[in-house]
Formats: sequence, structure tokens, C-alpha cells
Amino acid sequence: MKKIVLMASIMMGVLFSVHAQSTTLKDYFGKYAFPEGSPVSEVSITAEDTVLTINSAMGSTALDRKGIDSFYLAAYDAPVVFKRDASNAVVSISITVQGMELVGTKAAAVTAYRKEDFYSELWLSKCK
Repeated sequence: MKKIVLMASIMMGVLFSVHAQSTTLKDYFGKYAFPEGSPVSEVSITAEDTVLTINSAMGSTALDRKGIDSFYLAAYDAPVVFKRDASNAVVSISITVQGMELVGTKAAAVTAYRKEDFYSELWLSKCK
């Protein structure tokens, strides 16, 4: 009986941990605009499953989480840091690539699709 209770509590802890990690990713979702003359004019941050993804005109790449508000963009060997304001809302992104720091300001929120919603809409569009 003790083993069952222990196993159940471990499973609940894992479930709450996964849920907490995925909900905090929503803080980063949105479009970030960079100043004129930057290599990219804007990026959008979304999530696929539980992985944060950065999307730009140069393509889409997953971000590896390194800490609170800090990630790593392996494709460009670049650290990515999100900045928050006094109310704890994410307001900007900083990407340091090849010795240059690109700072983008959060412009708008992006809605992340669940896979089920995407496939439902795809199926409905094929039925028309």
C-alpha cells in the first residue's frame, strides 16, 4: 500500500511539474520587433508541444531552456534572454549572436495552436 501511495504522489508531482513548465511558456509567446537595420525585422515565439520555437524570415528553430527567462539558440550558437517589466510581464528579447546583441520589443501576442485544433481545421478545409 505504501508503494502505491508513493508512486501515485510521484506521478502527481511529475504531472504538475510538466503542466507548470508548459503554462509558463505562454509568457514568451508573441511577436518581437527589432530596430531598423537589424539582420531580422521581427521574430515570433510559439511552442510546439512543450518546446519553445523562434520563427523569423530565416526559418524556425527550437530554443533550449537554460534557466528562468534564458534559452539557447543552437543553430546560431546564440544565448537568448527574455526581459520582464515590474509587473513580471515579458516585454523584450535579447539575442547575442556573433558578438552583436539584438534587442527586440514585444509587439503582440501570438496564439499557439494545439495539434488537435490544427488537424481539425485542416480536415474541415479538405471537406469543403
